[in-house]
This record gives sequence, structure tokens and C-alpha cells, in this order.
Amino acid sequence: MSPLSVKNCDHVVIHSGTVALAIIAQSISDIFCYLAKDSNVPNAVFQTSSRNVSETFTLEVTMDWWSESFWIMVDLWSKAWLLYAAVSLFKRNVLGPEIHPPVFYLMWTMINIARIFSMTLWDRRSILGSVLVWWTLPAISFYMLYMSYSNLDKHKAWLAINNPCVISWTRYLTQNGLAVFAWWSLLNAIVGLGIVFKYKHDVPDPLISTIVLTIVSLCTIIWFILQSFLLTKYMRYTFSVYAILILGLGAMFTRSYRIHDFVANTVYCGFLMLLMTIMSLIHLISACLHTKTTSKPDPTEPYMPFKGCETVWHTNLKSDDIKKDFCKI
Repeated sequence: MSPLSVKNCDHVVIHSGTVALAIIAQSISDIFCYLAKDSNVPNAVFQTSSRNVSETFTLEVTMDWWSESFWIMVDLWSKAWLLYAAVSLFKRNVLGPEIHPPVFYLMWTMINIARIFSMTLWDRRSILGSVLVWWTLPAISFYMLYMSYSNLDKHKAWLAINNPCVISWTRYLTQNGLAVFAWWSLLNAIVGLGIVFKYKHDVPDPLISTIVLTIVSLCTIIWFILQSFLLTKYMRYTFSVYAILILGLGAMFTRSYRIHDFVANTVYCGFLMLLMTIMSLIHLISACLHTKTTSKPDPTEPYMPFKGCETVWHTNLKSDDIKKDFCKI
């Protein structure tokens, strides 16, 4: 076996190991989320439920009880793209670029470790520490999304010829799932920031709730501008963001809604829901009207027949070592 083949085998082992580690971390995080529910406390890990702690530190924009089910949907989507990543390990039988390298799955492992740590801090009512950890979740997940966008765009010409299904699975499953997680964790982190300012720095609640909603609206407008004008080719097929934000704002709206006593932040929340619905429709219509052009393979990554070749993992298809050790027919 040549040194190149040994190197490729090592990379396969590393890649498989990081995918397995990410799945294990996701499963452990799910167990901790289950233990933190109202029906399962107190137990050996948590003294009270996450919801009870949230009710201790409330804002006008605290989300209603039914928003807890959103984490179930987010985690199911995350498990779906992790399952796809695991299945792809067995289906890879061609030379090709790597869209999600091992570090991508290591970052997802870090996210789940951070979630577990934040739940223990929240149970102990350490709101500053838990909120600081909450902010690491959107930071890492947005970087993962950036990595997925850039790598897919870099290699989509090669994939369009040799393995086109990877493009669709990555766009609609992995990238939309990551976007849902990133924005849902960002929404919770922004609310957590409001809790810190109210209970640690005595900022009055109506004001801090308005600030929270304003930060959410600014973040969403920035995303819309990037998606519609600046980074359209990367973000065109990410449709899940506005839906999860509308649901989150809806949970804020239903908690603060009083039919005979409309507060300003409830009206503000309703306005943002309408704004995000309009943004979602604009994005959906523009994506539907977009005319796809036929991608040609990049000259640096030429189309090659792969029938009968062994599975090899690499990123440089032009090297002499690759040509010598490519396949033996």
C-alpha cells in the first residue's frame, strides 16, 4: 500500500470518528434536555426544570410554554442531517471534494457540550454564566453554516457532474437544519442577554424587552440583505430562518397578549411577525423565479469515470500521486 493510500485511510478513520462523536454528543444532550423537563425533576442532575428557572427570571418578551416544543423540532432536524452524514460514509465510492471536513463535526460536538454545561448553570441560577455559554451556540453554528456555504459553492461544479444529489441534500437538509439551530439559539441568547441586564443591572423591563426585539429585528434585516443582495448564491436555498423566527416571536406574542390591555412590546412583536412574513414571501418568490444555469465542471476538477475505483478521500485531484494511485482497472 502506497503512502497516499495510508494517508487516505487515516483520513477516513478520522472523518468517521468525528461524525460518530457528533452523534454521541447530540444523544447525550438530548438526554440532558429530557432530564430538565418539568415531569422529570428533581433528579440526580437537575433540582428544578429549565422552565421553572425561566419563570423566575421573566421579561415581557419571555416565550410562552409551548415554545419548548421547538427544541424538539430543532433537535430532530439536527439528528436528520447527522444521520445523513453517517449514511454518506458508507455511500462514498468516488473521488471527490469534502464539503464538511472533520472539524465541522468537532464543532457540533462542542455545541452540544456547551448546551449541557449551560443547562447545569441555568439549574443553579447562574444566569450570567449560562447566558455567556448560550452565545457560543449561535457563534459556532453560524461559522459551521459559513463553512458549508463556502465549501459547497467551491465544489458544486464538480458535484453537479459527478454526484449531484449531494448538492440538494446539503442545501435543504444540512444547511437549513443548521440555520434553524443557529437562529433559534440566537433568539434564546438575545432574550438571555435581556435577562442579564434586567436582573444584574436593573434595567427596567419594558425598555429591555424593546431592546431585545430591536436586536432581533436588526439581525433579521442584516440576514435578509445578505441573502437577497450580497450573498445570494450561497444563501438562496435556506428557507427555514423566517419560519423559526415567526414561531419564536409568536410565542412571545401569546404570552404577553391581553385583549383589553395591549402593551407596546406586544404590538412591536406583532409588527415583527408581519415583517418577517413579508421577508419570507419575498425570498420564496425570488428563489422560485431564479433561473438555474447549467454548471460546467471546473477545469481544476475534471470529470473522470470512477467505475471500479476504490474509495479514496482527498482534495487535490491534480497531483501526480493521485494520478499514479488513483485506480487500477
